[in-house]
Amino acid sequence: MTERSITEQRFAELADSYGGDLQRWPAAERAAARQLLDSSPSAQRVLQHAAALDATLHALPAPPPPSARLRTRLLAAAPQPRVSLLRSLWAELGGLRYAGPAFAASLTLGIMLAVWQTGIDEPADAELAIVLDESDYQDWLP
Repeated sequence: MTERSITEQRFAELADSYGGDLQRWPAAERAAARQLLDSSPSAQRVLQHAAALDATLHALPAPPPPSARLRTRLLAAAPQPRVSLLRSLWAELGGLRYAGPAFAASLTLGIMLAVWQTGIDEPADAELAIVLDESDYQDWLP
């Protein structure tokens, strides 16, 4: 298995995203990050800076929960989800009420298209007449 390498820019992006603890980094990136960390003083500084930022953020107190009044105002001001055209048509047509006829129509159309595309027609009846030895269909034979 080939070992991947990592650039200092990618190392800094990962440190910004995942912090100063390599255990929180994506598993696919850890080995390459450790290799760069062993050989690059600037990568060590980036990781130390990320670890210091992590410690500062963990030391901050948790914010208080929003008041009931603020929650009500925020929920009232939030945009309402838009109903998709398909969903509104489904509701307008009554949901499953027309599912059976629609399925039957699509099945019938599919069979008709298959028959039309394969060219099944009278010569099949003529071949059946030969098997059954009926002389009424002799004029259909080639």
